[in-house]
Amino acid sequence: MYAFDYQRPTSTAAAAAALSGDARYLAGGQSLIQAMRLRLSQSERLVDLGAVADLKAIRVDGSNVIVGAMARHAEVAASADVRRVLPALAELAGGIGDPMVRNMGTLGGSIANADPAACYPSAVVGLGA
Repeated sequence: MYAFDYQRPTSTAAAAAALSGDARYLAGGQSLIQAMRLRLSQSERLVDLGAVADLKAIRVDGSNVIVGAMARHAEVAASADVRRVLPALAELAGGIGDPMVRNMGTLGGSIANADPAACYPSAVVGLGA
C-alpha cells in the first residue's frame, strides 16, 4: 500500500473542504482499501466519512426512502422504515456479501465504486434514485 494522508472529519462541511487535489472519500472500505492494499489504486489523501453522523441517517419522507451514503448494508436491511416502504431494498441489503461485508460496507461506497456486478447500483437506478 502506498503512503497517504488520513483525515476523519465530523461534519459534511469539513468533509467537503477536505476533498481537494488527489483525495478520495472512504466509506466502509470494503473495495477501496483492498484495491489500495494490492496497489491497484492510490491516493494522496483518504477522507474517512465514518464520523459524519448526518450521512448515516435512514428515514422516510412520504413515499420516499432516504438512505444516507454512510448507512451500512446491515442497517438498511434492519431498518423498519425501509422494510415498510421499500421491502425489496431491505431484502437486497440483507443478502449482500457476508456478515462482515454487511456490517462494514455502505450503500454510498457501493454506488461510488460503480462495480457493474454489484447489487446496489442497478437497484437504485431501477428504483429511480
